[in-house]
Amino acid sequence: MRKLIKVFKEKGFRVAAVKHAPHGYELDVEKRDTWQFCQAGADRVMVVGPKSLTMHHLYNQEPSFDEVCEMVEDVDLILVEGYKSEMGPKVEVVRKGIDDRPDLGDDLVAVVSDDQLQERVPCFSTESVEQLAEFLIDKLSLK
Repeated sequence: MRKLIKVFKEKGFRVAAVKHAPHGYELDVEKRDTWQFCQAGADRVMVVGPKSLTMHHLYNQEPSFDEVCEMVEDVDLILVEGYKSEMGPKVEVVRKGIDDRPDLGDDLVAVVSDDQLQERVPCFSTESVEQLAEFLIDKLSLK
């Protein structure tokens, strides 16, 4: 996904990246001010620097995929890692000897693999990021 983000950025697209962490995650470092703000119960904690801003939202219940996407503004496309059960075009990464063959129904538009696969959708090598980006631009009408 990192390589794909770089290619889309080089082509002038504004890109958002979303990673689903269903088992939770820790973004903050214990004992820092922002960690203490979260521990005190702040619903939102922002860290603002000269070139970036991070907003940490605390929820009682995980927001839906649609709610997450609605939070993303001013981008041309959202690249998502995870959320496999959600509807929408998908590119599955299949690593030889590690991952099972993809089975994402009609939402599967392409496969990326380091193995020679015969799929019902186009299959790109892990080094063919430029070609994958061009395919997605065409397939998703991103021009």
